[in-house]
Amino acid sequence: MMDDLTQCLYEFVLDRRMKGLMEDERYRACCLAAELQEERVVSFLNDSQREELDQLLDQVMEQSNMEHAYLFQAALDLVQELDALGRRQVSPR
Repeated sequence: MMDDLTQCLYEFVLDRRMKGLMEDERYRACCLAAELQEERVVSFLNDSQREELDQLLDQVMEQSNMEHAYLFQAALDLVQELDALGRRQVSPR
């Protein structure tokens, strides 16, 4: 779980630094393909099955969000470790 400062940094990165991804043609094509596939699958389902699919997709999205947050935290920790290592190597003897 992220502390408040890390959560703010994560949200900043999502808001300000992910624009490039949203504009990437391959990413947009991937999103469109996923949407079209979902529409095709949903068209064959009854109401109960659609609800089950919605719940599954919500869980998959939650899992993905947790993985991204964990990866962000791991990258941030690595940057801090590398920074500390770099400072030790540069410090005067």
